[in-house]
Amino acid sequence: MGEMRQAYLIVAHKDDFVFRTLLRMLDDVRNDIFIHMDIKNKSYHQEETEQAIRFGRVYHCERTSVTWGAYSMINCELLLLEQAVRTGRYQHYHLLSGSDLPIKSQDDIISFFEEHGDKELIRFERETFVYDFRVRYYHLFQEKVGRSRNIWVRGLNRAFILAQKAVGIKRNRGIDFQKGTAWFSITDDLARFIVAKKDWIYRTFRDSFCCDEVFVQTLVLHSDFEARLYHKKFDNDPEAVKRLIDWNRGRPYTFHSSDWEQLRDSDMLFARKFDEKIDKEIIMRIEEVYSSGHKKGI
Repeated sequence: MGEMRQAYLIVAHKDDFVFRTLLRMLDDVRNDIFIHMDIKNKSYHQEETEQAIRFGRVYHCERTSVTWGAYSMINCELLLLEQAVRTGRYQHYHLLSGSDLPIKSQDDIISFFEEHGDKELIRFERETFVYDFRVRYYHLFQEKVGRSRNIWVRGLNRAFILAQKAVGIKRNRGIDFQKGTAWFSITDDLARFIVAKKDWIYRTFRDSFCCDEVFVQTLVLHSDFEARLYHKKFDNDPEAVKRLIDWNRGRPYTFHSSDWEQLRDSDMLFARKFDEKIDKEIIMRIEEVYSSGHKKGI
C-alpha cells in the first residue's frame, strides 16, 4: 500500500493574499485541498482557484453563508468532511482557516503524520465543561446576531435566553459535553464517524452558540476515539493540535515580522492568524522558507 494522501479542509471568507499563499504552500502531489468559500464573497471565482493548483488536487464543496457563533459554522465543516470522504480515503483531514499558514515544510508535516498515522489531533480545554450557556438554551437568532453590534438584535437575543432561564428550559439533558478548539487533524476513521453522526449533530447543536468548538470534542468523548488522542490531557495545550495560536496578545493575535523567530523555532506545524494588511512581509517569508523544502531553522 502506498503513501496515503492528506486532505486539507479550508474554511474561508476572503480571497486574499493569505488565502492564496496558503493554497500555494499546500499545493503538493500528496495533498488534496477542499475549500468552503463563504457565499457572501461574490467576487470569488472557483475556476481560477482550481486552475491555479499545479501539483495537488482542489475541490469546492457547496458554498453557504456562514455566521460567527452559529450552526452554519458546523454545517460548513460537515460539508467539507462529506466532500472529502466521498472523494477518497486520507491519512489525516486537517481543518484550517483561510488565515492560517504551515510553518513547516510539506516533507516535515507529512513525516509527522506518517509517524502518528492513527492519532487524533484534537484539543480539549479542560476536564469540566463550563459552557452550558452554549448548549442548554435555544439561540434562535444567532444566525442573525453573529458579531453584530446592533443593540436591538443583541438585546432581543439576550431577552430570549433570559426568558428560557426563567421558565426552566434546559435542552440536551443527559449529554456530557466537552469543548476545545475548532481546528483539528483527524484520521479517516474519525472523519467518517463524524459524517455518519450528521443527523445527531444537527439535532443536538442546531440553534446553539459557538459549538464548532464543542461538537467534535463531545463526539470523541463518547467514543473509542478518545483512546487515540495524540495529546491525552484536557489542558488546552496547543501541542494537542500542533497549531500555534496566540490568545494572550489578541483574539487571536495576528503575527508580525517581529515574531519570525518564534514561528521558526516553534514545534508546531501550522499557525494562525496572518493578515497582509497588518504585515505582508511575514507571510512572504514563511512561504519563501517552507515552500521550497527547507527545513526548520533555515
